[in-house]
Amino acid sequence: MAGVRARLADLVEAEPSPAERALVLRLLNSFAAKAPTAADQLIGLLHDGDPGPVRDLAHSLKGSSANIGATALAALCATVEDQARAGAVADARATAGRLRELLAESLHAVRTVAVEYERLVP
Repeated sequence: MAGVRARLADLVEAEPSPAERALVLRLLNSFAAKAPTAADQLIGLLHDGDPGPVRDLAHSLKGSSANIGATALAALCATVEDQARAGAVADARATAGRLRELLAESLHAVRTVAVEYERLVP
């Protein structure tokens, strides 16, 4: 949760305006809506074993995770992306388990922080 809060502190003022609060909520809610599908797709691609699509989707999920401060999830996606860029696909079973774990942690943090920001919106 600290990573998400720290990232948002980089994006908005200490006392965010209503527009900044609304932007933060859109960012967090978009991640919460899209990341689970992206993670499921990435797991499927890992099982398929084709490095090209794995690289592309890992890159995308890495970026969206980093944008909201889910640093552990972003780091895992970066590792998967780097391996795929080198022509290798990460172990699907081990990576899927870790990906699901980090996604769950990230979603918990995102939803908790979103509730905090919702309380700030007039």
